[in-house]
Amino acid sequence: MSRVPASAALLAAALLLTGCGGDSPPVSRPSSLPIPEGFTRIGGLSNGVVMAIPSGWRSVDLSKTDFEAELAASGLSGTALEQAKTSLRALQKNKAIYAMDPGSQEESPQKFVTNLNGFCQPSVGGSADALIELAKQQLTSVKAEVTEATAIPLGNGSGVRIRYTLPLGQTIVHGTQYYAPSDRGRTCVVTFSTDLTGKDALFDQIGGTIRPV
Repeated sequence: MSRVPASAALLAAALLLTGCGGDSPPVSRPSSLPIPEGFTRIGGLSNGVVMAIPSGWRSVDLSKTDFEAELAASGLSGTALEQAKTSLRALQKNKAIYAMDPGSQEESPQKFVTNLNGFCQPSVGGSADALIELAKQQLTSVKAEVTEATAIPLGNGSGVRIRYTLPLGQTIVHGTQYYAPSDRGRTCVVTFSTDLTGKDALFDQIGGTIRPV
């Protein structure tokens, strides 16, 4: 049975950052979305963010009222499907985009599905350093251990990337979060979750395509 990382999705929904002072990092404008070979674009204006994912991944647009039917068509069933519906409803109000790698189920000893979710929220306003410190505090509050936190180039501007580990039952989730400021007074947050090692390069490849719209 596949395990949908409900706690990871809820973690992303809980990390709605509150304001902090300072200068905002330059925004990442959506002038051009790089789509690597073998990737496909997901997201749009209704989500506030676009990105490119491997063509073999499945995506669900939570801005749609019938997202549950879209989720059922992704291949999940039974308990896994019900867990996904419950956890993703917490992200529906943010009109999030969700995507998963169906093949990761067989790779994972715990049948954990490698996934991402992305949504946008009112901008916290602060500098990259202030954003990093606030994100680290909130991750620590849910028992996650931050292993890396840094400002990175993103499109024509800059963003923040944070890596962490999170105990989830018998599984250790390896998480990566990207924070991408937009010029619409919003910050887009994209969270990757997996229990597999060696996924950082793929997450970075997808992360490099994140663009607020």
